[in-house]
Amino acid sequence: MARTDAQYRLVVFDELDDPRPVRDLFCQVLGVHPTDSAQWVARVPGVWPKLLVEADVRKLLDGLYALEIAAEAWRADAFPDIHRPRTIHEAACIDGGFRVSGLRGEPTHWVPWDKVELLAAGTIASEDADRAITPPGWVNALSTGFRAAIGRAPRTARKSRGFKTPRDPVGEILIVRRDPLVAFRVVANQMNYGYLGDRLRPSAIENFPIFLRDLRRLATSAIVTPTLDDLLNPSEEVDPDDYEFSSTQSLVDYATLRLLWGWYRRDRDEVEGTGEHQQMP
Repeated sequence: MARTDAQYRLVVFDELDDPRPVRDLFCQVLGVHPTDSAQWVARVPGVWPKLLVEADVRKLLDGLYALEIAAEAWRADAFPDIHRPRTIHEAACIDGGFRVSGLRGEPTHWVPWDKVELLAAGTIASEDADRAITPPGWVNALSTGFRAAIGRAPRTARKSRGFKTPRDPVGEILIVRRDPLVAFRVVANQMNYGYLGDRLRPSAIENFPIFLRDLRRLATSAIVTPTLDDLLNPSEEVDPDDYEFSSTQSLVDYATLRLLWGWYRRDRDEVEGTGEHQQMP
């Protein structure tokens, strides 16, 4: 059987003060066009979009280490995949763990709190709603009759007019468990908050933060994204754009990067202590 080289995903964690050395490094090692390299480097922190062979990964990691840029490589078959989170509509934060229920209220999944690995929350931008405006029928009839009375032809029909109604962003959270790695997705206005009992409020916009605070309080060993804390603690210093994402996929990509960063920091702290090089706040 022919031997095939393992393939890797490269993750860069640090924001770049000067992207040019990193752009040149990727051009030199991978032979990519400078424009393609510059476009990706401008979006760092992130994951290089293509799989890489071990020899190229080693050269890139050595070059990034020399530039004092935090990065690591994962075998493609071990890279954490949370890109298909399970959307749930009923769950409960109770003593001992996070309980997920099915459509009939039956328990379908149980996550002990010490197995909750990541909490990543934000708001998802919603497209404005189109609302058409059509004049009442009697207005058209009156206009047509008047034009006929003065000897003019009926007015040709106008294209439909309308306006856009802005929609507020909708809150979402991704809850990632380990052993096995499973991601759950909760959408604020699609969730049954019945477990809150006496704390239940009239609207989802009021219940969602209570739910997030329960998760934050009980999942004490989880990696918590800054966007979750910003969402729970709005202030003049916090820009809502800091925790708003263009789509669920954008939130998933962000959560993946934060998960990898949490594991990276955890491994480094276990081996080297706290260390001095810290970025990606």
